Amino acid sequence: MSIYGVLACLAIGYYLALYSIQMLHLLLGYRAALHWKKLGYQEETRRLSQSELVPPISVVNDLDFMGSNPAQWVDKLFLEHFPEFELLVMSDDEDDKRVDDLIQAYFLRRVDRVYRRSIESPPPLEIFQSDDRRLSLVRTGKLPRGAILNLALNLSKYPLLAVAGEGAQLEEDILIRMVRPFMEGRVRVPSVMGMELPLEMEAEDLLPPRRITKYSLMESLRVQLGYQVGAPYLGGPVTSYSPLALFRKKDLLEAGGFNPDMSYMMAEMDMLLRMHRSLREQKTPYRFVYLPQAVVRRPFPERWSDYVRDLKARRDSLSAVLWAQKDMLLRARYGRLGLIQLPAFWIFVKLLPVLGFCAYALVIAFFAFGLIGWPLFVGFLLSSIGYPALVGVGTVIAARRELGILKGQGGILYGYAFMTQLWFRQFSTLAPIFVPRSIKERRVEEG
Repeated sequence: MSIYGVLACLAIGYYLALYSIQMLHLLLGYRAALHWKKLGYQEETRRLSQSELVPPISVVNDLDFMGSNPAQWVDKLFLEHFPEFELLVMSDDEDDKRVDDLIQAYFLRRVDRVYRRSIESPPPLEIFQSDDRRLSLVRTGKLPRGAILNLALNLSKYPLLAVAGEGAQLEEDILIRMVRPFMEGRVRVPSVMGMELPLEMEAEDLLPPRRITKYSLMESLRVQLGYQVGAPYLGGPVTSYSPLALFRKKDLLEAGGFNPDMSYMMAEMDMLLRMHRSLREQKTPYRFVYLPQAVVRRPFPERWSDYVRDLKARRDSLSAVLWAQKDMLLRARYGRLGLIQLPAFWIFVKLLPVLGFCAYALVIAFFAFGLIGWPLFVGFLLSSIGYPALVGVGTVIAARRELGILKGQGGILYGYAFMTQLWFRQFSTLAPIFVPRSIKERRVEEG
């Protein structure tokens, strides 16, 4: 076999390995969905909401993430069937009119709050609090987002810390469902996340109206069900981001708190790797949890440029986090995470745009100039397009059967799942390489 045939075979092998790993994670995710379904998480919501054993939660959200009417977000949260929690609203804009609106709506009073400074963080400028102490509005001044999270960590008074992201709308009774893994006690659970769905989805969880949003949803489901749900069973995930994440405060403090110079998304991704490091060095058995249930809805991209910008922001965050924790790579002391998960993440996620572009460019050029024949070219197309389409279809099956969403649309769903892998994912994988400089220089600081 010529050198061109060997290179084509390497490209085929790369994609076969990539999507075989995703198929394995999808099967593990499907198994996890069956497991959570049998445990009856949704059915036990009311019973748990009345239990005195449920640990209380401190919920943190940025005022900029709560929309034009933050009182509506606060009211919805306070309707949660949860025994005890507090809400910390962080604001870095002294002239924001919404601050005064919240103060007036909930009769907040300025207080001198005494708190334990467990980690390094800047002091708050002002704190306003409701009479029942369930709602606190914190003026922070212009600070990096990671520093704001550390301040919230110091101010929080409960053992669990929930961090909400931009535009996040919580599902009904989701806090009580997310807290349950912390109560099971089989192994230590440092963090719980869950699935996100588009805010734009129509009634009865039908597909969202815009085409790019549909493709974005299909790709998001593939990542969530095809990696994040199953990854904890293989020692992962390496890192992750969710618009609603629940952390054990003790583990956050032992990991040294959030990186104060990072954005929200980057700091959360970095924290997962730092908690991996801390717990591995303590030799503590642990497992992250990614619930195969919808926990939050957020605005999904409606235009191609929006999608590329969001994808670029996530990849920028991922690159910064992997580079910051690069000393964990190929280290036996970190077990499967250091020896398997991190190397695979570098090869199949971090380097995918470059390797994918090279694979497509070389194989197409080899075939165009007659350096390889039809069998290798067809094999490459099947491995790089056909195999991921199969993973996409499996994702839709899992979403319909176990999540109870995307029902009643039949062939349309599988068509979008196939087309997403046929062209949308291929183009979006390569897009950050060719994205215009004006977009490339923009950094989406809040996830």
